[in-house]
Amino acid sequence: MTFMTLLQRVDLERGKKNPPEVKELNLSHSKSTSIEGISDEFTALETLNLTGIGLESLSGLPKLPSLKTLELAENNLNGGLEVLVNCPNLEQLNLSSNKIESVDTLTPLAKLSNLRSLYLMHCKVENTENYRKLVFAAIPNLKYLDGWDENNESEPESEDQVGNFPNGDLEANGGDNEDENDSEDEDEDEEYGIEALQRSDDLEDDDEEDYAPGEEEEAELDEYDDIDEEDEEEEEDAEDNGANLSGAGVTGPRRPGSKRRHDDGDEVGNGGVTSLPPAKHKSTAKADTPADDGVALDE
Repeated sequence: MTFMTLLQRVDLERGKKNPPEVKELNLSHSKSTSIEGISDEFTALETLNLTGIGLESLSGLPKLPSLKTLELAENNLNGGLEVLVNCPNLEQLNLSSNKIESVDTLTPLAKLSNLRSLYLMHCKVENTENYRKLVFAAIPNLKYLDGWDENNESEPESEDQVGNFPNGDLEANGGDNEDENDSEDEDEDEEYGIEALQRSDDLEDDDEEDYAPGEEEEAELDEYDDIDEEDEEEEEDAEDNGANLSGAGVTGPRRPGSKRRHDDGDEVGNGGVTSLPPAKHKSTAKADTPADDGVALDE
């Protein structure tokens, strides 16, 4: 991965602005062991971010009379803080994750009368006994160390501060915007969810009201209707044939084992004629009429 030099990054961040017009420079994660590209011409500069660029010393730091916030975290600094007197109005200084090991290294900061907040987290000096008490004693004007005062009251967040680390106006405002955007997105999701449910209900109502079978479905329905009509006609024909045969005295084939018994004394009609077993016939053949003597004849 290629990193810009500090000088290249300064030119990029400055853009078309003249140095006296620049109020903020975010030069984090470029590469340089010392400060370059920043001159005394940056008289209006208020926020300077040099996080993680590999600084080993603060040599080259110009006079910056308007500077209030200086980010120097994640570098390799172990001293040389005397040069910070070039920033007489400095209020917030972040030296976290550097190689500062003793409280004595911090004594030059006592000359910064406006310094109120200092961060030394993840520095070896934290392991010093009575670390906090010694630091507050070495820097009389200091009010907050690592986000807490001497009475363990937390430092209020300022406009150029996010969490416990001052990160410049750009990142602070960006954090606020992200929170606002998240809340707006949640509101929009709720609105879209309600609208989607309403649209779903409307579509269901429309489907129930406007449903009409397609051509294929109509053809299938017509086919089923034709089949039903044919079945009904066949049933009616069968009933008519059965009625005709019954009127002619013809019965259908008997079931096995259901032979009908006839007593010699059975009589048919008023003629007193003894009935004989019915003649065999086809289902489509017409039955012969009884003879004059009242006896049915075979075909």
